[in-house]
Amino acid sequence: MSIVIRENINIFQKVVHVSSGIEFDQMYLNQGTYVESLELNGPKLMLTYRDPENYITSKIQLKEYDDLEVTFGDPWMDDGVSEVETFTVLTCRPVQDGNVEINALAKPVYMMKVISDKARIFTQRGFPEILKSIAQKGMKFDMSAFPVVQNYHVLPGERPTTMLRQITKEQGALIWYARGSMHMSKFGTLFAKEPVATFEHGNASAKKMILKYEKPSEQVAAQENSLRTFTGWDEKEGRVKAPLNNPLLSKMKSKPAAFSPGGNNPFVLGNAIVAKKIAIDFIASGSFAVEPGQTLALRWRQPNVDEPLNEGMPDKVVVDTVSHWYMPQKYAIRVKGAVAVEPY
Repeated sequence: MSIVIRENINIFQKVVHVSSGIEFDQMYLNQGTYVESLELNGPKLMLTYRDPENYITSKIQLKEYDDLEVTFGDPWMDDGVSEVETFTVLTCRPVQDGNVEINALAKPVYMMKVISDKARIFTQRGFPEILKSIAQKGMKFDMSAFPVVQNYHVLPGERPTTMLRQITKEQGALIWYARGSMHMSKFGTLFAKEPVATFEHGNASAKKMILKYEKPSEQVAAQENSLRTFTGWDEKEGRVKAPLNNPLLSKMKSKPAAFSPGGNNPFVLGNAIVAKKIAIDFIASGSFAVEPGQTLALRWRQPNVDEPLNEGMPDKVVVDTVSHWYMPQKYAIRVKGAVAVEPY
């Protein structure tokens, strides 16, 4: 039974060096972390192997820009998930005690970050068409409908992801890659969905337990940065600004102005107000089914008969970032849950 448990609890089930076809010996895996977020900065993979005989550095000869095919997940769980993803190695270095530390980025995202060597112009093109011309062939897409509002380009020396971030900011949306698909959606659309799971704190019998948590304080920074009257300049219309009938602005006592370079469209300026903030940061028992963009229900139980739930804590969040952390016989996740920024 102990052998089965050791094999099952390792969420990094198989790691293969693509160019040589050599499989890493997972018995030497000291620690692994897989990070997904509502951004084009991941998924990230961080692995630390024991390498006392220089097998990785000498036999495999792992180096930067090499690809790793990773099979990972928790198929032994009731809601278990299995995934296979290719990662591009960005750093590979020996560290203390004969260990090797590997940092890699999901290859589909890495390829969209490769610096362009030629200009690409997109004149009044829809976002799906733009993305499909940049993304790897065969990539799946899960995107809401968005209007065409601007022309876009990638200049030599720029990363295509810079343009994609600009597009999503102007649309008041989020873009991220996870589990083989590129996603683009508004935060409000994500938050309106039914929770896919419930995590509980203070309940030892819960299926999904919150072991530890912090409640960040981000309201002041988010409110001062985002809840403003954004203005821009149009060659024909002159000065333009975000619609003042925006519900968020109507609740503000003060509406400081902020000039937005390139913001010559009221639609774009109106979306500059849309923002999210991290409302909770918690560590929970491992569950690979949790991924960015999902909505989670949270229950904060307390030993008070009159008030069994702490209603001062968020009861629903969208997964902004999830880190899957593994050490031998240990698997936990760290979730940063987000809510929409609204004025106090």
